[in-house]
Amino acid sequence: MKPFLLSRLSTWYTENRLAWRLAWSVFAAGLVVTVSLTLVLLQVEYNRGLLKARADLRTLGHSAVSQLASNLWLVNTEAVHGQLNSLRQTRVIDYVQLVENDGQIYASGVDIQGAENTLTETFPIAYLHPLTNQHVSLGQLSLTVSLKGFKTQLFDQFLRLLLLEGFGMGAAGLCFLILYHRLIARHLSHIAQYTGQLNYNLLAAPLKLARRAENDELQSLVHAFNQMRINLQHGVKQREEAQRALYVEKELADVTLISITDAILTTTPDFKIKLLNPAAERLLGWSQSEVRDRCVSQIICQGGDLKSADFFAVLQHARERNKAIARQTVALANRAGERFIVEYAVAPINDPDGQVEGMVLVLHDVTESQALTEKLAYQADHDYLTGLTNRRGFERALIAAHQLAVEANQQHILMLLDLDQFKLVNDTCGHLAGDELLRLVTNLLQSLMSTENSLLGRLGGDEFGILISGDQIPQAQNLAERILHALAQFRFVWKGRPHGVTVSIGLVLIDSHCVSAQEAMSQADIACFAAKDAGRNRLSWYSQDDTELQERHNELQLLATLKEAIEQNRFQLYYQKIEPFDRELHQLPHYEILLRLVDANGRIIPPGAFIPAAERYDMMALIDCWVVEHSLKYLAQCKQEQRASPQLAINLSGKSLNKKTLAFILQQLDLTGVSPTFVCFEITETAAISNLKESTQFIETLRARGCMFALDDFGSGFSSFNYLKTLPVDYLKIDGSLVTGIVDDRVARQMVIAVNDIAHSLGCKTIAEFVETEEILAQLATIGVDFAQGYYFGEPAPLV
Repeated sequence: MKPFLLSRLSTWYTENRLAWRLAWSVFAAGLVVTVSLTLVLLQVEYNRGLLKARADLRTLGHSAVSQLASNLWLVNTEAVHGQLNSLRQTRVIDYVQLVENDGQIYASGVDIQGAENTLTETFPIAYLHPLTNQHVSLGQLSLTVSLKGFKTQLFDQFLRLLLLEGFGMGAAGLCFLILYHRLIARHLSHIAQYTGQLNYNLLAAPLKLARRAENDELQSLVHAFNQMRINLQHGVKQREEAQRALYVEKELADVTLISITDAILTTTPDFKIKLLNPAAERLLGWSQSEVRDRCVSQIICQGGDLKSADFFAVLQHARERNKAIARQTVALANRAGERFIVEYAVAPINDPDGQVEGMVLVLHDVTESQALTEKLAYQADHDYLTGLTNRRGFERALIAAHQLAVEANQQHILMLLDLDQFKLVNDTCGHLAGDELLRLVTNLLQSLMSTENSLLGRLGGDEFGILISGDQIPQAQNLAERILHALAQFRFVWKGRPHGVTVSIGLVLIDSHCVSAQEAMSQADIACFAAKDAGRNRLSWYSQDDTELQERHNELQLLATLKEAIEQNRFQLYYQKIEPFDRELHQLPHYEILLRLVDANGRIIPPGAFIPAAERYDMMALIDCWVVEHSLKYLAQCKQEQRASPQLAINLSGKSLNKKTLAFILQQLDLTGVSPTFVCFEITETAAISNLKESTQFIETLRARGCMFALDDFGSGFSSFNYLKTLPVDYLKIDGSLVTGIVDDRVARQMVIAVNDIAHSLGCKTIAEFVETEEILAQLATIGVDFAQGYYFGEPAPLV
């Protein structure tokens, strides 16, 4: 009986092994979760009991403090002992101790202070003195309670809960095992037997289970197995249909291979040719029957650039790595000796097991496209008009020359040529004449080039460049002089009208000290500009020791900095106060707007360092527009923030007194909504009279809008009084060179008096510049000048 029972249990365990594991896992996980939750709940209960015990101690302590204070004050020791015993009699407190300030101790109960699992609360005892109305400290009361019984109670409760939960989960697991065997395991065993007997050729009968047909997971599995049996039956039929379709696809592949325009060759694994499509036959000059079983290298490598050994290595590499080789370009020759350029690619052909069955080689004829590419590449680096190297190709050669100069210490000479009268010919005779002149000049320059180590290029427009390799300074000097002489003798005739052409030449030596190719081009441009300034039809060598050339170089670099500053808003507005002598009459603050440049490192650059370069290269109009725009934005911001708006005096250069700048200022006034009465434009006397008609129109238009004008540096010109009556201005700024001398120079003082009197007679107010001392200020007040400006009132400060 016992062996039979053990056998049944073993079989039952084997059939329900997964359920046993699941039950044990659920039991273990449930036990861990239950124990964790029980411990959390017990901890919460312990904390709640601890808080309650602490609250009880505080309640009893606060209630006993006042009576104990009175008894201690009256030295009623019996009453103190009685009260401590009363506190001890409560179930809350296990030990009571009272310590007076003089060291006297009263206690009740067993001293458990400092022991484990105890809670102690202390309370200070103070007596309110009836006469002084102040608290007098008498001692300290300590109440202690033991928590050992409370913890024991919680631990017993934890064991009972754990035993109860373990028994419940064990019973649930046993029920789960019985139900699992009854509902699932025995049917899964039947399904496994059915599956093991299933045969692809002799398909068994449908699967059925010894249970009621229910729409559950097991029944879904039965339906899936039966559907699989039906699918297998369909599979046999589909396999036969697939074989027929595969034959059709093979025929289609053969037709496609024939119709492809690229040459395609297939080979065996040892590179013997199996197939050539018609395009390959036409390209290589071999027929299918002639090349069959020949090695492919014998057909491809017929005298072109592709060697047989190299090609064989490529084929082996593709076969061994079982990986396609990307397209490579090579020149080949066919059977008839005709050369052509192809892109070829090699790929292995694999069987279903991944083994290489052969190779396929694709040849794409790129002869025509390669020729077109070379033509485009030539056109990209050559000038279409003259056939010379263009700027792109010339700069590439210049970069290579600079690299040789730095790395191999090999010197080069760069020569920049700029035709002097080309624009005149282009404008008077038309572009056809200009193009013809450039072609003739190109022929002339090519005839003068004697050295082989030189490159002539057209850099654009009427600019040419010559790059000479090697240390050939005398030869370069001689070539430049011969070019000057030849062009001076050259006469260009267009429609019976002769034209003379000269050239300005700048030369620079490229050696290891040259920073970059761009720097060399910039230096040559500076030297060429210097030749033009010196009268044209001459040459100029760039030298770092030449102060004038170095200054022009610095100006060009500063010019780039100014352009970046305008684009990146790296200018900063400063202001200097213009103080009135009569503050009651002139209550509106007056500021003159000054400009500073902030470089890339955050340094402040004064205007004297960049204004001359900006004026030389016609950038002052752009800078003036930037100052006007940001000054008006400042006034608009003052209006928006309800701050007092000053009257701003904005300097304008002579280049800005034109219609374009006028339209910009009017647009900014409309855009910001600033009242024009807060804006005063300062123009110099020289700028105003250099183009008197346009300056007058500029001033009158803006004064009609409400703006004011001041004539700056008045008195420095030689015809000031003659032109003053024709300029409608509101202020005259007396030149600072006169103001600084009025204390010691009698002539300067009389000139200031004359300017002040004439200005007042014309209805203008006067502003004295360069007021730096109190003596100068006193003299100006005596003369009757209206405003003063200078370092006496403070240095310029940022406008914020």
